[in-house]
Order: sequence, then structure tokens, then C-alpha cells
Amino acid sequence: MQMIATPIQNARPKKATVKFGMELAIESGQLTAVIVKGSGKANLEITLEWERSDKGES
Repeated sequence: MQMIATPIQNARPKKATVKFGMELAIESGQLTAVIVKGSGKANLEITLEWERSDKGES
């Protein structure tokens, strides 16, 4: 988690959102004890938001 937190803190966003998704699947054939097939997928979505400062403009 530190691999994600440090760069986000250094960027100093106003708001940060982190979404983690995971999908697991297990398939079995007729010989369940002998043949089992599995797979997995994971994704990570990071959204950073900043507010623009209009200081100095009238």
C-alpha cells in the first residue's frame, strides 16, 4: 500500500480515490478431485483531483 500512498501524497491532490476490483473463477470437470481450473483478475483505479486557485484574477 505504501507504493501507492507515497506518490499520491507527493502529488498533493485535493481528493484521491482508489478503487480495487477482483474477479475469481473456478471451473471443474467430471473428475473434480483431479482436474480443476482456476483464474483470477485484479485491477486498480486511482483518481486524483485538484482545485484550481484563481488568486490574483478579478
